[in-house]
Amino acid sequence: MVLKKRTLGTVVFLGVLLFFLVPSYPLNSDECSAFSSFFSTDIDSLIEEMSLERKIGQTLIFGFWGLGLDEDYRNWLSQGKLGNVKIFLRNVHSRSQLRSLTDTIASLTAGEANSIPPFIATDLEGGVVNHVRSPGILRAPSAGLIGATVYAENNRNVSRLIALTLLDLGINMNFAPCADVLTNPDNTVIGPRSYSSDPHLVTAMVKSFIEEQKKVGILATAKHFPGHGMTDFDSHLTSTAVTTPKRILDQVHIQPYRELIAENLLDGCMVSHIIYSEFDEQRPATFSAPIVNTLLRKILHFNGIAVTDDLEMKGSCDYAKNIEDAFILAFNAGNDLMLISHTKSQQEKIINGIAKYFQDGTLSVESLDAKVRRILEIKKEYLTRFYSSQKPLEDSRRALDFALKESMTVMNEGIVRLSSKLQCSTPEYFSHLEEKNLKGIVLAPTHEFANLAHEYVRTWDVIYIGYFPDRRKNRQMIEEYKKQIKSYEIALVGIANERHAQWAQLCVDENVPFCIFSIADPFSAWAYTEQALFIVASFDPYSPGLDALFASVFRSGNFPGIFPYYF
Repeated sequence: MVLKKRTLGTVVFLGVLLFFLVPSYPLNSDECSAFSSFFSTDIDSLIEEMSLERKIGQTLIFGFWGLGLDEDYRNWLSQGKLGNVKIFLRNVHSRSQLRSLTDTIASLTAGEANSIPPFIATDLEGGVVNHVRSPGILRAPSAGLIGATVYAENNRNVSRLIALTLLDLGINMNFAPCADVLTNPDNTVIGPRSYSSDPHLVTAMVKSFIEEQKKVGILATAKHFPGHGMTDFDSHLTSTAVTTPKRILDQVHIQPYRELIAENLLDGCMVSHIIYSEFDEQRPATFSAPIVNTLLRKILHFNGIAVTDDLEMKGSCDYAKNIEDAFILAFNAGNDLMLISHTKSQQEKIINGIAKYFQDGTLSVESLDAKVRRILEIKKEYLTRFYSSQKPLEDSRRALDFALKESMTVMNEGIVRLSSKLQCSTPEYFSHLEEKNLKGIVLAPTHEFANLAHEYVRTWDVIYIGYFPDRRKNRQMIEEYKKQIKSYEIALVGIANERHAQWAQLCVDENVPFCIFSIADPFSAWAYTEQALFIVASFDPYSPGLDALFASVFRSGNFPGIFPYYF
């Protein structure tokens, strides 16, 4: 269907974004005082007083469904059986609703006997991975877009915006940044979530991200140790081994972790569900003592919190017999926090059944105490700062205003032109098309893309083709437009993945001139460098990165970014 024209311009969008970025929820000083006994109590004394179930609770982090907590989750938190919570997009309706939810989570644990504050975590990497997406909440640019600026300090402004946004939302743990070094063009699960193929640039980018989160007491958790950038599969969906030589793993994929640990910056690390044959031929990293206990702890000297990736993921379930077995394996491998994100019945099995394994000696209480000590020490270090980071509204507005302006400059610097056959600038080219009144079509993979197209090429038809349509529907749509597309003299194809690339192929087959706006996986577009009039890339399907892409093409004609990946 042809979509309606966009009514709000980019300037209005940025004004609204800035308005919403200003914190209207001051951090609750009552929460800080409610946890004051924890912040002032000796950790060893506290552990001695804790019951077994409360210790186990500190090693658990659960996701849940809905916009609020049901009675079970409330009881688990208030009784200390659950010490930490993960926020997903399914828990977010609005900015005010989310802040109310995180305040509730904190207040429930504040009523617990030991008054231990919870880690309230989410994924806010930027780009596609943003689990708090909602109107009025910042959508930061992707790592790939920042990596394309080839200047690590550019990431600091974006990271500061992310940190201030999470602070405003009451979220104190971020399952980010992505420290993966992208070395495989077929790697669609990481793709532009990686800053670069250069491990030193990745290290520098991750460093600035962690530093900005840490300033306001948010625990950044680098992922996915010991590296996901070399794969061509998704560990959410399969359990597969990689045979990357140990030398490459060490010099490329592990290098960011080594440098960050050596600089005493890394306090959180998420371990992947991938099998690394050079370290352990049988077990995924999450369940591998040679990887977590030996490589991460003993060789790299990591003293922070090791977090599992979701124990319900396929990469975990293919190896563990059940959720209790997954907990046992992850615990013995050296992990501190066990993430179970989706299924309440699985969480209930852990809450109600895991204590017996400590009571019968299957699991070590001594090891449990060591894990709890790490968790509590880092909670004390970070959350004291988090709950005392309130600033006057005017100061927050000034800081956010500056960071937003700096970030917009950064985004413009990351837009890349992958190829071009034009003999003029892109604004001149589209001005020429407009003068000739040529009939054009836009194939838009997102509604936001379609709205921007309506703003910049007002007379063209805009067709929404879906962000990731199923194969059959995508093929059916292509067949439907096979004859119709011949009536157009130019096509603008938005490509986020390989299925959109089939629309570019349709233009090739029907001899319709076309250009490509690559908004996510750039390698799906790369195959058409010989046929496309030009290809530009933002590495990001959302605004403000998407705004920067359209502005570069239709206004400035400047593409200062450098492609951040090489193989």
